[in-house]
Amino acid sequence: AVFEEEASEIRMLGNIGVEVTTFGNHEFDYRAKGLSNMMNNAVSSGDVLPQMVVCNVDWEGMEAASLTEEQQMLKSAFENYGVEEYVVLEKGDVKIAVTGVFGIDCLACVVNPPLVFENPVEAVKETVAKIQENETVDMIVCVSHSGTWKDEEKSEDEILAKAVPELDLIISGHTHTKLEEAIVHGDTYIVSAAEYGKYLGSLSMEQKTDGRWTLENYELITVGEDIEKDAATQEKVDALMSMVDE
Repeated sequence: AVFEEEASEIRMLGNIGVEVTTFGNHEFDYRAKGLSNMMNNAVSSGDVLPQMVVCNVDWEGMEAASLTEEQQMLKSAFENYGVEEYVVLEKGDVKIAVTGVFGIDCLACVVNPPLVFENPVEAVKETVAKIQENETVDMIVCVSHSGTWKDEEKSEDEILAKAVPELDLIISGHTHTKLEEAIVHGDTYIVSAAEYGKYLGSLSMEQKTDGRWTLENYELITVGEDIEKDAATQEKVDALMSMVDE
């Protein structure tokens, strides 16, 4: 397989202990075939992989219109990988539901998108209702490839925070925004750690008596040369990089 289909990014995410992630527009750079191969190759690599969550792929609508060859290919890859609308993580005695969403501008960045997506806000709203109905969780988080903009009226993750107040935390991507301070709407916090792994976002939250959470601590840690390299991780990076270079 050609290098872009060896799924080096998602395998690396699993390697460094990332537990949950979502899709963005660049996952479609190599079309449906490229993404399907990446996901299938990631699974067959045997590496530990992050869980993938996205709640607004409109499979029902696509199936009603009967799936194209590309959609069928992606559906099989999604099933093989185990993509879910949401997952529940347990941290000590805290249960955290994590859903994922593919934004409107994000979709506009994909050339001839092979998949049909539902409105992000409506889909998250439905998924949160589903979580509240079927799970007992302490916190609801959304990993979002929607982003934030200076204009609050156009800022997709702020629109989401206001429309779905049950979300405790939105981990925002897509717009490469470096949020030094969290954006807050009601009891929903939005955080974003710029781009290309320049920063590691670190936060801690404390539960209030009403069950909602307050942000105690939030910082962006610069990932620089002063951080000691982890030998096993570096070995994995080198192996994947040499494959990419070939």
